[in-house]
Amino acid sequence: MYSLEAGIVDLLMKHNCVVVPGFGGFIGKKIPAKLESASGILIPPSKQFLFNINLIENDGLVLHYLAAKSAVDYFSAEKYVGQKIEEWKNDLQHGRSVTIPNLGIIQKNVNGTMEFTQDADSNLLLQSFGLKELLFVPLEQGIEDEISNSEDAVIVSKKVNLWKYAAAACFIPIAFYSFWLPTQTNVFQSKVISIEDFNPFKENKSVEYQHKDFIYTNTQEKSDDLTIISSEGDSIANFIYDEHTTIPVRMDLNKKKIIEKAKKINQFKPSPSLPIANEAKFKVVVGCFSKMENVENFKAKLMRDGFDATHEKFGTLFRIVIKSTDSMSIASEVVEISRQKGYKGWILKK
Repeated sequence: MYSLEAGIVDLLMKHNCVVVPGFGGFIGKKIPAKLESASGILIPPSKQFLFNINLIENDGLVLHYLAAKSAVDYFSAEKYVGQKIEEWKNDLQHGRSVTIPNLGIIQKNVNGTMEFTQDADSNLLLQSFGLKELLFVPLEQGIEDEISNSEDAVIVSKKVNLWKYAAAACFIPIAFYSFWLPTQTNVFQSKVISIEDFNPFKENKSVEYQHKDFIYTNTQEKSDDLTIISSEGDSIANFIYDEHTTIPVRMDLNKKKIIEKAKKINQFKPSPSLPIANEAKFKVVVGCFSKMENVENFKAKLMRDGFDATHEKFGTLFRIVIKSTDSMSIASEVVEISRQKGYKGWILKK
């Protein structure tokens, strides 16, 4: 049979009033948490119980609980509780106490009145199950520790900030000159670095190129586009590339070799572009560029593929033309040929 003492404790954890038939009743009240500042102890919430000998009417709570726990019928539980109550009363009559584990002790005082003393080490409040008394640090000590910790934290923080500033002071110049040297100096081209390259306030003087003419007073001879100026021991040939460009070249004294070299140079002289004012009805266009360098490179590629490429300017761009004609059929044939060679030709109609 499940013991009456254990059944009372189980029921008091769930109920505030438990009546033991023919003996008395236990009444519980919730006590909030309490802080004892003198001893530094925090007591969690609990239940405080009183014992009333006048509560003896059977409400069936204890008997039904014991019957269910012991798997017996109600009458067997009632018989067991009756016998247990007789034993308790006999013990109290002879001056002995009745102990209910985890609840407290019941005994008679000198006046014959029953007294109940609750077990101070047990807490039957379910919300506080497992909580123990907590020892806390006095306020003054806590403040001192907090101040000490805060001072240490300030010192550590200052040290960390100093390292951050030092790292920033080292990083900023490195980052600046990493940008400055490649973009504002010719270090990578010359592969020579000087102390002046680290001066961002140094003025960069632009280089001025002066044209120096070859001055000879000796006899001059001219063959095709090559003007030969003779002097003692050598000859200078001025190759006339166009009306604005003349290339001086030191040549062999043998006039025949000079003329042969002149002819070889003329072989590589590019054919002039079609005049911009060409009024042909149809033009086969294969590309447009904004930079002259790209224009010349593309024209050279077209010439290697057998096209007589020219260019003409319109707006801010240069149009590459491989055929100007008044015949639509001829223009269409050129477009087809250009596409077979990988170019996207199209016809511009005037």
